[in-house]
Amino acid sequence: MLWALLGAAIAVGLGLAFKDHTVRHDVGAAFSHLRPGNLPWLILAFAAEALSFWCYALAQRRLLLSGGARLGRRTMVGLTVGATGLTNLVPGGTAPASGWLVGQYRRRNIPMPLALWAVLAGGFAATVSILLILLSGAAIAGLIGPWPALGCLVALAAGATAVVVASHRVERLSAWIEHHHAGRARRLVNRLTAHAASTMRFRARAAGGSQVLALSLGNWALDVLVLVAAFGLLGLPIPWRAVVFAYAAAQVAGSLAPVPGGVGFVEGGMIGAFALAGSGVGDAVAATVIYRAITAWLMAAIGTATLVMVSRRRATPAELEAPAADQPETTTCGA
Repeated sequence: MLWALLGAAIAVGLGLAFKDHTVRHDVGAAFSHLRPGNLPWLILAFAAEALSFWCYALAQRRLLLSGGARLGRRTMVGLTVGATGLTNLVPGGTAPASGWLVGQYRRRNIPMPLALWAVLAGGFAATVSILLILLSGAAIAGLIGPWPALGCLVALAAGATAVVVASHRVERLSAWIEHHHAGRARRLVNRLTAHAASTMRFRARAAGGSQVLALSLGNWALDVLVLVAAFGLLGLPIPWRAVVFAYAAAQVAGSLAPVPGGVGFVEGGMIGAFALAGSGVGDAVAATVIYRAITAWLMAAIGTATLVMVSRRRATPAELEAPAADQPETTTCGA
């Protein structure tokens, strides 16, 4: 149900975006509402975006602490801003940004298994969070009924639990393969599962995992506030019933697109989702432009500068304790 709505949103949004004259007049009318008195909304947008990065940084810091590595908050903010900037600069940006973040953790003497686990666990928490927001937004917008929404919620919870449980059973899988298979295939699979097991041996307790999930939700929620502020800046009525669904649909659409920052897919998903929820297309296009200017284009510039600065600065080693300190392999921090 949710994936069908997402696909429809992308199709509708891209169709509207490529129309010649249908929405041009409405977009112009929306921008005509810009007034100096609306500037506090711009301040709110910048503050919300900054706080969203703070939540992202704290989530990563909490995961590293769960594995026994401590980095300063300022360092974590710099790393997360740089990683986000890279996401908006290169095709398939999430993977290169994740690799860069792992490399920066390694420069700070964090063992590779913990560095990988923190990035993977953070991505997992972000995925669960945005799917929960997408489900909530679809229900608020009236696109799905209470019972289908409840069914989707149960499926999401069950799927997330299954992934967590499976990640804790990698060592058992390796032992089963060792016992039931032989030859070159067994050696290859054993090598892969051994690496996975060394990564998945790290885990957050219930309290820590709840904090990470809450911070991930906070990260997305503050970004929703930027979209709300875009309507306020334009002096347009805020489509409260549609804004959460439109935001989440855009984020999921952007994550599926192999283009820098999900360009085209984010905009199409957001505009289409607003249209599906019954909001004015012209207002949606104008607010989407403002939102993307702040969260993608501006952040690409800030992130690039941060990326260069962090990569060139001498890395301060992280403070390590068990279980991170028990890892045999570490490296000297780079210059």
